[in-house]
Amino acid sequence: MVFSTVAAKAADLSPVVAAPTFNWTGLYVGIQGDYQWSNDRSTEFLMATGAPTGFFQDFHPTGGLGGIHVGYNYQIDRIVLGIEGDAELGRVSDSITAFGNRFDARKNWEASIRGRLGPMDRLLLYVTGGAAFTELKYSYVSLANAVPPANATISKTGWTVGGGGEVALTDWMTARLEYRYSDFGTTRFDWPPPVGGTYEQHPRFHELRAGISLKF
Repeated sequence: MVFSTVAAKAADLSPVVAAPTFNWTGLYVGIQGDYQWSNDRSTEFLMATGAPTGFFQDFHPTGGLGGIHVGYNYQIDRIVLGIEGDAELGRVSDSITAFGNRFDARKNWEASIRGRLGPMDRLLLYVTGGAAFTELKYSYVSLANAVPPANATISKTGWTVGGGGEVALTDWMTARLEYRYSDFGTTRFDWPPPVGGTYEQHPRFHELRAGISLKF
């Protein structure tokens, strides 16, 4: 009787073994998809003098891209440092019809390389930022075919910043939700006569992304 009582008390004093935390260190690859919305104001200038004509229009491209990401995390105590790159294809676009003409703005791909930093357990809350790359396409079409169409394709490098959360579903799979803001600066291009103008654009994109990653 005494022995059983002592054994029971000893069992009560046994240390509770905590569930192991997820180790974020290592290489990972994954897929993601996103929805994007944008503001891109087009301002017109005289090609000959550079003076503004007073004409402007606001594009609001929307759409989705999807692609892959690859990165590496390094865990220091309860902080994760990482670097990640991604590449996506799809279509984010808008069209405006004015004065018998149609103006189009779109992008078909985007890529970035970024750092990541955040506190962790099985949930990693992080901030991210770095360089972003894309190709912007602008076009003009006369609906009455009064003048030939005009096109401009511009490769751009900008910056992107955001944050998100990533949760360990298993020891080798994670899921994430992320918001990013990307700014590709100001760019100008000329459309020769009969359009005959210089156009300035400042594309900025908001992006909501979801993805799955496999850790090695």
